[in-house]
This record gives sequence, C-alpha cells and structure tokens, in this order.
Amino acid sequence: MDPEISELKEEIKELKEVTHDTNRLMHKMRRSQRWHTIFQIVWWLTIVGVTGAAYYYYVQPYVERAIQTYTQVQDSAQRASTWQQQAQEFLSNYFNQNPTTQ
Repeated sequence: MDPEISELKEEIKELKEVTHDTNRLMHKMRRSQRWHTIFQIVWWLTIVGVTGAAYYYYVQPYVERAIQTYTQVQDSAQRASTWQQQAQEFLSNYFNQNPTTQ
C-alpha cells in the first residue's frame, strides 16, 4: 500500500474519533442544560408556591381583619354623620316651631 493512503486513513480514523467524542460531549452539554432548565423552573415554582402559601396562611388573616376594621370605621363615621344631620334637622325644626324660646 501507498504510505500516503495509509496516513490519510489514519488521519480519517483520528478525525472520526474526535468527531464522535465532540458529538458525545455536545449531547452531554445539551442534556445538562435541559436538566438545569427543569430544575430552575422547579426552583422558581417552589419560591412562588411558598410565597403564596405564606401569604395565604400568615398574612391574609391580618389583611382581612384590617379590611373589616376599616369597613367598621367607615360605617361608624357614616352613622355619626347621619346622627349629626338628624340633630341639626331636629334643632332647626324645634327652633322654627317654637319662636318664643329664642
């Protein structure tokens, strides 16, 4: 055989080995990236889930109580305003009907 042909065969064989090795490494990198992406999604879903659960179990009761208190204060203020208007109407009617007491 010609020495040049045997050298070319040897180089092709080495190139084939390098290509297979590179291909295996690329597949390994892709697989690693997929797992990284999956774990990252799970991580963020866990963070969002824990935050939502913490709000639901720990913060929401306080928020509801604050809203109820605010609503009660608004209702009380509205009733006080109504009582003030009723008192003014009563006094104006009383003094309009009894002009001698002035």
